[in-house]
Amino acid sequence: MSSTFKSKIEGVIFDLGSTLLEYETIPWDELSLQCVEYSYAFLKEKGFDIPNWENYKEYYLEIRNGYRKEAGRTLVEWNISSAAVDLLAKCGIDAGKNMVDKFLDAYAMPLARQVTMFADTPTVLRGLKASGMKIGLVSNTIFSPEFHTAELENYKLLDLFDFTIFSSSFGYRKPHRLIYRKAIELIGIPPEQLLFVGDRYIEDYDGPRKAGMNAIIKYREGRDYPSPMPDEIITIQSLSELLAILSVKISDKCR
Repeated sequence: MSSTFKSKIEGVIFDLGSTLLEYETIPWDELSLQCVEYSYAFLKEKGFDIPNWENYKEYYLEIRNGYRKEAGRTLVEWNISSAAVDLLAKCGIDAGKNMVDKFLDAYAMPLARQVTMFADTPTVLRGLKASGMKIGLVSNTIFSPEFHTAELENYKLLDLFDFTIFSSSFGYRKPHRLIYRKAIELIGIPPEQLLFVGDRYIEDYDGPRKAGMNAIIKYREGRDYPSPMPDEIITIQSLSELLAILSVKISDKCR
């Protein structure tokens, strides 16, 4: 392995969005409104007597922003299912499980349609796995684990992970210390022999470092990074750069 790190790296833990899969083909807030539009169209199609679009959107934003503010303050994760129950109740609709599930299917459709995989993701994951490393995933998300595992299965990635943690079911979001502790426990490797890779400074670099792990930032323009970036922070533009950093050679079967 590369001498970049003090200890030999035995496992790599990845962030999901903007690291392995790309969700932000359009800004998150714009995509969120598309999801709201789809949910509104679903309720109209079902014949529910709901507020006009502007009021419906205002209800949603009020509920969403309330959850976001609380999650930012406490690092206790919120989930879109709870927000859906609140929104349906605000519109006077019985929010039974069957109704919520159908509502969420409509809400998530714009997100599911535009997600893509970075071209080097499967090669890098297979290469690391073939080299004997363990691989984990820790993702902040308001969507259910089932939503994301279905995506990973679709791209034939799910079986490559030794564990996955999604904040929506774990209960806390990065950079809460407990989510990193759980990742270290699940992967079964001392933190100094682990590498965390993600695109955000606080969640994917500072948090893992405080938990004793090594970390690398997959640089994305427009993120909130230190300015100037300290020399000791390793950044990459693409996942494939990891292979050279970790001295991992890729066989043809991993491509």
